[in-house]
Amino acid sequence: MKHFFTVIVGCLAATALWSCDSSPEGSEAEGGNELSAILLEDDELSGQLSSANAIAGDEAKIKQEQARFLALAQRFEEKTGRKLSGVSLSGEQAALLETMLAKEEDITLRSLLDDILTTRKSISSLQDHIDELKAELPTPDTVDRGDTHMGLAVDFLTRTHGLDAKEAEALARRSLLTENLAPGMEVWHFYADGVYGTTVTQGTARVSPYFLNVRARRKIRQERDDALALAASLEAEITVLEATRDELRSDLRSLTADFEVLKDERNDLQDQRDDLVTSDESVWYYVDTRRKLREKDIIAPVGMRLKEWRKELFTERLDLRRQTRFSVYAEDFGVRRFRRIMLLPRNRYIEKEDYTVEYREDGQVGVVQLENLEKFKNDAFVVALK
Repeated sequence: MKHFFTVIVGCLAATALWSCDSSPEGSEAEGGNELSAILLEDDELSGQLSSANAIAGDEAKIKQEQARFLALAQRFEEKTGRKLSGVSLSGEQAALLETMLAKEEDITLRSLLDDILTTRKSISSLQDHIDELKAELPTPDTVDRGDTHMGLAVDFLTRTHGLDAKEAEALARRSLLTENLAPGMEVWHFYADGVYGTTVTQGTARVSPYFLNVRARRKIRQERDDALALAASLEAEITVLEATRDELRSDLRSLTADFEVLKDERNDLQDQRDDLVTSDESVWYYVDTRRKLREKDIIAPVGMRLKEWRKELFTERLDLRRQTRFSVYAEDFGVRRFRRIMLLPRNRYIEKEDYTVEYREDGQVGVVQLENLEKFKNDAFVVALK
């Protein structure tokens, strides 16, 4: 119970990400030595995980010192007209400021120079401490573009400790993996006897794991006292991240709705375009006997002159891209056979030039073949049957 409490407290204090295998590796018959070995391994894991999280803490302190350096560099430029580049002093800049400090008599400027040199020493000391901690720990995974915490965890457990993929994935899923990784971050893995721990440090990435999604919206306070201040900051970050997540989800819903509207509009435009193309490539017509055409007042009582051109009259259509002929049947019009079929108006459509008519089955079927298709496109005609 004491060991379990130690591991949990270590996890909470270091904001670690843990997963523990509930099935024991050995049985009670194997003796207390095996249990002691597991406890020792767990203690080692707890210490390694604490060291890894200490790296994250030092990285955060470096960022604070770099922010402090930038503020001091701004004051230095305002006071001397000289600009200090970067987020820390280079060796050449440090040597120059050491020389200036030794000769400077202005107390205010001396204090400023001393503060700038102190930040460089602090950053260097923190980096040295990070290097010492890394030397004592297993090599972490460096995040590449497209990597996920789950993928790296499963790969570590299968490749390094021989777990099968399903077992490794199940163990990784019981841990608290982060979805926010950036290229250059370092993912640390620790495993022994069914106990898996993991944490993420900034490494060479431009942002920390905690501030990945909110760096542009928040200003990091320049000073962080200790782990309590860091924990309070993390709690605030989680709130901001949740608000950002909700905002992004709302934006996604809005964009999805807009996309559906645009898709419908695109489909409508496509339908209209298709209709226009079809209209340009089609011809409409109306078929009836001469007697009925006169009864319906479509042609004059004498001759074959069209009296009225009504758009709603033309109910049949040919898509000239696919079909250039149509057939009429005598029985459909209550006649025994066809003696003559012609297209009206006659002065526009000339038989044997613009169209031909073939009579089949002793005149019971008439086949009209359109020849001069350009003349028929997007036009209409009346078929008079006799």
